[in-house]
Amino acid sequence: MTLRKAFAVTVTTLALGTSVSSFASEATPYRYGMDLDIAKVVSVDAPASAQGQTNTATLTYRDSSGQLRAVSYVQPTVLANQN
Repeated sequence: MTLRKAFAVTVTTLALGTSVSSFASEATPYRYGMDLDIAKVVSVDAPASAQGQTNTATLTYRDSSGQLRAVSYVQPTVLANQN
């Protein structure tokens, strides 16, 4: 691989990573029954939370037409000693 090709791959990768992370902040909130056309999952951003609290996670994916989309959803946590 030449230096020019390696640089092009690196720049493309950085640009894609930046666009995915900035796009994820514009996620559509999930609603029950929502029709999701997920062809490939790109990333799942689920922040760590304190025990017993809920978080908003973001799923970034490509649909069947290749469009990059994101949906956010509430992710409950489970208490450690539930009986």
